[in-house]
Amino acid sequence: METLDKHFRNLTRAAFARYGFAYGDVITHWPDIVGAELARHSRPDRIKWPRGTAEGQTRNGGTLVISAAPGRALDLQYEVPRIIERINGYYGYGAISAVKVMQAASGFSAPAPAPVGPLKTISDPALEAISDEGLKAALIRLGQGVAGGRTGSPQGK
Repeated sequence: METLDKHFRNLTRAAFARYGFAYGDVITHWPDIVGAELARHSRPDRIKWPRGTAEGQTRNGGTLVISAAPGRALDLQYEVPRIIERINGYYGYGAISAVKVMQAASGFSAPAPAPVGPLKTISDPALEAISDEGLKAALIRLGQGVAGGRTGSPQGK
């Protein structure tokens, strides 16, 4: 049985070439190139090559256009020298000489929440002395949340 990975380059060559990507490697390996933290808040949109660069030639001096999540464009702008270095290291030559960071209006989802483990059972003699059932239930939920190491609200808000 063959996998799609084998044929990915041939299937997507025309679509990626339209946006300046000779291959989809920059898009598919974006987290590996820039790191997981930057990849969570950005994505490469296209590469603008200088005029007069023929298809099939080794292209130098391109401008990489990156979309940044709302509120993250400035953070990403500070990382431009490192991004250029990492991409050129990935290609093996000076393919990119500039990066243009554009703030995206939307299209970025919130990071996935950390998986929640099972809640621990809380039993404390001091809880048994509380007569208000609502207060007791709230304190038990609070204790389970603290003991479970979860971040965020126990109600999932």
